[in-house]
Amino acid sequence: MAPPTSPAAVAAAARAAPTPAAALALFKSVLSADPALSPLAVLPHLSATPSLPHLLLTASIAGRPHTTSLSLYSRLKSLSLPIPTATLHPLLSSLPSAPAFVLFADIFRLRLPLSTTTFNIMLRHLCSSGKPVRALELLRQMPSPNAVTYNTVIAGFCARGRVQAGLDIMREMRERGGIAPDKYTYATVISGWCKVGKVEEAAKVFDEMLAKGEVEPNPMMYNALIGAYCDRGNLEAALRCREEMVARGVSMTVATYNLFVHALFMEGRAAEAHALVEEMGDKGLAPDAFTYNILINGYCKEGKEKKAMKMFEHMAAKGIRTTVVTYTSLMYALSKKGMVQEADRLFNEAVRRGIRPDLVMYNALINSHCTGGDMDRAFEIMGEMEKKRITPDDVTYNTLMRGLCLLGRLDEARGLIDKMTKRGIQPDLVSYNTLISGYSMKGDIKDALKVRDEMMALQEWPRRGCRGAGERNGGQWHHP
Repeated sequence: MAPPTSPAAVAAAARAAPTPAAALALFKSVLSADPALSPLAVLPHLSATPSLPHLLLTASIAGRPHTTSLSLYSRLKSLSLPIPTATLHPLLSSLPSAPAFVLFADIFRLRLPLSTTTFNIMLRHLCSSGKPVRALELLRQMPSPNAVTYNTVIAGFCARGRVQAGLDIMREMRERGGIAPDKYTYATVISGWCKVGKVEEAAKVFDEMLAKGEVEPNPMMYNALIGAYCDRGNLEAALRCREEMVARGVSMTVATYNLFVHALFMEGRAAEAHALVEEMGDKGLAPDAFTYNILINGYCKEGKEKKAMKMFEHMAAKGIRTTVVTYTSLMYALSKKGMVQEADRLFNEAVRRGIRPDLVMYNALINSHCTGGDMDRAFEIMGEMEKKRITPDDVTYNTLMRGLCLLGRLDEARGLIDKMTKRGIQPDLVSYNTLISGYSMKGDIKDALKVRDEMMALQEWPRRGCRGAGERNGGQWHHP
């Protein structure tokens, strides 16, 4: 039987549905099948059946702009049709924070019944919009907060880097709320400490959790600790964490392996990194795009571009989607070998496959042409990048400066320092050292010393160093 298509037919079919669940399923089905069918057109045909309009509102949330659902909500109010607060929960959850706050205000004004779920949704919006303090104030006014309530606010503070405040609320959760922290509470605080670089504090919370015996450790907690130790360069502590993880019967995940593979490559232990990838397969875990990106980036940095290309081919053969990081790592490796045309080919292939080049990928392409001595093309690429509203950074300018210095075009290289400053990009150590090296290679010691003096006269300058492809940021691999 063909589904109803006209607003009147849809309403008639909903009225004939044997249960509210069947009516809701019907609304969802017809609205999904016919994007042109307006829920507002169906509503007038339902006014004689007060139980159905709120089901239509629920069905309208999925797959339609939130403005459609808000318009339907306004029409229900104007018709004085009943709107259970629970019906509004999916709408509140799906809305951006600004319109959600407007709807919350309306709910309060209409004196609709408020449940803990209603408050929890509002708390999530407050936290996601950067207002955890206001969320905490509201939590303390709630009649019946639950674990989700506290976890939401704790996560809000931790996301802003205010982990001590999150930990204090965890204590309050037990002492004032009478609610024991659960695995989400502990994982949030442990991860929070790790993200701000305080792994010792994270370990204290983890040990406290084990001592209380209320919550069993899970992979997320161990991964946070392992990632923090690896970021510190303390691979031995990370390996001890892994041993404890295995001893407690907590299974390593693909993310766990990725952390160790990356750390081993960083220490030049490529053979051990590859052995771990093989161990993943033995454990029934399939390497993901992050795993392959780490391997490719690691081999590229070791100058083993043939191995990197083999990983690239394996990745494609297994149907794993290549990413901007995959191509960027390979492009940097090829440019080091002077293989400019091959780097160009990879860039064009990535674009054909629907990958949007980012700043790091453009920097890799610029680096390739600078290494090849084609500065005209390097500057053209920067222009193309800017047309796409991708702003050059210190790496872009430092790469161009290095290319100009290699060709002896030192005045132009020096001019880039001024251009950087005018654009609000502060030259760093790499910028000045590139110029000093350029003047020194030319035998112009006087200008080299002059640049050195300028550098030393600066009281503060960023110590960014050189950033390359596939760099981890805050514990996460750059991924589109």
